[in-house]
Amino acid sequence: MMLALSVAITVPLLLLVLLVDNAQTRFLLVCFIWGSIAGFLASEINSELLAVAGLSLQALQIQFAPLVEELLKAVPLAVVAIIAPRYLQRRDIILAAVFAGFGFSLVENFSYLIQQQQLSSLALTQYVITRSVSTTVMHGTATGVIGAALYYVSGPLLDEFGFKPLFVLYSYCLAVLLHALFNLVVLFAVLGRTVAILSGLVSYVVLWLLFRTLH
Repeated sequence: MMLALSVAITVPLLLLVLLVDNAQTRFLLVCFIWGSIAGFLASEINSELLAVAGLSLQALQIQFAPLVEELLKAVPLAVVAIIAPRYLQRRDIILAAVFAGFGFSLVENFSYLIQQQQLSSLALTQYVITRSVSTTVMHGTATGVIGAALYYVSGPLLDEFGFKPLFVLYSYCLAVLLHALFNLVVLFAVLGRTVAILSGLVSYVVLWLLFRTLH
C-alpha cells in the first residue's frame, strides 16, 4: 500500500519537474518527491523492526521510528552538502527541508487514512484534519531544524564555536526528540490530539514568521 501511495504521488510530481524551468522550484519538488519515497522506505523499515525485533507499536513509535524517519527525510540535504555545499548558504535549503518533511507526511497521512475506513464520514473528516494540521507541520518542522542547522553551519555565524559539524548532529537529535515527543503526546486520546493540533498551528505560525523574516 505504501509503495502504491508513493508511486501515485511521485509520478505526477516527476512530470511537473520536467515541465518547470525554475531550478529552485525543481529542487523543492524533488525534495517533496523524496519525502514521499522516504515515507515508503520508513514504513518498510518500521515493519521489519516490528517483525524481527519484536517491538511493541508504542516502543516503535516513540523510540525507533523517529530515528529512522528523520534520517531518511534528511537524505537530500546530505546529498546537497556533498555535491553542492555552496547551496547550503542559501536560505532555500531550510524550505527544501520542510518540503521533504511535508512529502513524507502526505504518504503517511494517506496510509493512516486508508486504515480508518470504519469511521463515520464526520469522524473520518475530523481524523484527517487532525493529522493534516499536526503531523504535517511536525514532519516539516523536524526536518526544517536540520535544514536550518546546515544553513547556519555553512556561514560564518558559528565559527567561534569550533567543530561546526557537531551542530548538524545536534539538530538531528533535536529533530528526533521533537518527533518522539509528538508521538508520545498523541497517545493521550482527546487531550493528545488537542495538544497536537495546537502545537501544529503554533509551529506553522513560527515557521511562517521565520520565512517572512529570512526573506
